Amino acid sequence: MRYRKDGKVCIQCGKILPSNRTKYCSYECGKLRRQEQWQNLNPARGKTSATTGAIGELRVAIDLLIKGYNVFRALSPSCPCDLAILKDGKLLRLEVRTGHLSITGKVYKVISKKDDKTNIDHYAWVLPDKIIYEPSLP
Repeated sequence: MRYRKDGKVCIQCGKILPSNRTKYCSYECGKLRRQEQWQNLNPARGKTSATTGAIGELRVAIDLLIKGYNVFRALSPSCPCDLAILKDGKLLRLEVRTGHLSITGKVYKVISKKDDKTNIDHYAWVLPDKIIYEPSLP
């Protein structure tokens, strides 16, 4: 095995880098590092998707209550929207979704093809440190 004279090491495992590498000793180490960074930015690991969804809905409900909305949460998981909000006599339907951050800071939002968008007025994208409403709320 060849060693670098400058002693640079893999930032994932600490092995000395081969001469043709700059950060990671192998593709696998680079992949592991990216997965760890993604998990640190998106801390839902260890929770079921149902629990993650419920936490997101409650976070959105609290945020909207603070902003002065009346908030109503669906009792059935098969309802066409997650939350209904009322403010100044106007009723709006919200779908709450978990957004994900890439290691570059880009927000990934996934909308399923099976979503019935006719029953949704707004999306609430829940991220670890903020909530994004699309379109923005009145």
